[in-house]
Amino acid sequence: MATYKKNLSSAEWSKFQINLFRIGSIFLFLLTVPLDPAYYKKLFSFNWLHLHFQDVFQITNYVPHVIHVSDWGISSFLGWGLALLVGVIGAVIWGIIDKGKTKNYDGLYYWLRVLLRFRLGIGLIGYGIIKLFPVQIPHPTLSDLHTAYGDFLPWKIYYLSTGVSSALYEQTLGAIEIAAGLLLFFRRTAIVGAGIATAVLTNIVLANFAYQLGEHVYSFYLLLISVVIISYDVTRLYNLLVKERLAIADYYQPTFGSMRKIRYGIKLMVLLFILSYGALTYAAYHKSNWPFPDSKGLPNAYGVYNVREFKINDSLLPYSATDTTRWQDVVFEKWNVLSIKENKHLPIDLSSPHIDYQENIQRDYESKGNGGRAFYSYSFTDSSITLTNKNLASDIIQFRISRPNTATILLNGKDSNNDSLHIVLDKVNKNYLLDKGRRKPITIY
Repeated sequence: MATYKKNLSSAEWSKFQINLFRIGSIFLFLLTVPLDPAYYKKLFSFNWLHLHFQDVFQITNYVPHVIHVSDWGISSFLGWGLALLVGVIGAVIWGIIDKGKTKNYDGLYYWLRVLLRFRLGIGLIGYGIIKLFPVQIPHPTLSDLHTAYGDFLPWKIYYLSTGVSSALYEQTLGAIEIAAGLLLFFRRTAIVGAGIATAVLTNIVLANFAYQLGEHVYSFYLLLISVVIISYDVTRLYNLLVKERLAIADYYQPTFGSMRKIRYGIKLMVLLFILSYGALTYAAYHKSNWPFPDSKGLPNAYGVYNVREFKINDSLLPYSATDTTRWQDVVFEKWNVLSIKENKHLPIDLSSPHIDYQENIQRDYESKGNGGRAFYSYSFTDSSITLTNKNLASDIIQFRISRPNTATILLNGKDSNNDSLHIVLDKVNKNYLLDKGRRKPITIY
């Protein structure tokens, strides 16, 4: 068992402090320790011999779903309200059992902070690594560059803005989160790590609420933990940094005795976990196209194409910015996805970005949050190509394909309504300012 030494006498807690600790410790325990059977079901469903970084991220990103009503708004925090109610009831029962015998909870408070430190550290590193090896927020696709600003959901605008930032902005954020997480694993540097975490997480929470990124509950939970950790030393910090007077050191210092080996063992396991997770993420970034499909696209087709000719049921439709049937332009990505610009309302994937393992055919990051283009995954042979709408599975178009030259693609076939289509695509030789860089001569055309 661990023993403790005290260089000052433990102060007796007030009744308010005792009740606050009882409620808060139960509340934080319910939000921190995975009690949901679905979490362990997912944990044991992983193929541990062929792990993906997405699997490991799911372990670090645990959010309790005691009760789920909505993904947005105040109702998304309903689970917190239920946990707080359980905390109040538990505190009442705890007080009845204790009958006023306990004068302070210094020991339990210490272990609660240990639990929160490790939880916050793992959560920060979980997100930090996918920013350091930028797989969370990739560079904009060619389809994104040909989508009107107003056709993006707020979260996609934030991701695109961050994805194009220069000077390793995303990687720097990741490195800061990792550094804060590592500092939290050590008692003597925990307050520094919590301070850095609070500054970073405040920005993340505000961004989540402003751009509807979908992680507002989780990010706010991590911020809450960091504030709880800092609150233990807030009086000493105030005396030292603001009043510039003597700050009394923490009187409570644990000595671990026989638990020292267990303590080091836990830290070694955390270190191996971080190294494994980093290696998997590094491999995904350098050897995979995630979050986009790994399947290659049509050879030498990458680019944007003007729709020179569009016939439906042998009726030629001239170019029109208001026609709801005619295609306006087509973008071929480097992978087996193309997008089509049409002048009509399109079904849009309203879900927020989320990191989970997906097979090639299921990866849909490029179509999420984009309401200005229709996205199709495709399979092809030398003479045919079959398009499947990523947001509307019943929309399937089959074409015979020919390429008279490197800049022209001819498509003849039928859409899901059995209408015959004849389409001629001309590749546009377009330069993009993002590729030119900020300090090079710029020509628009």
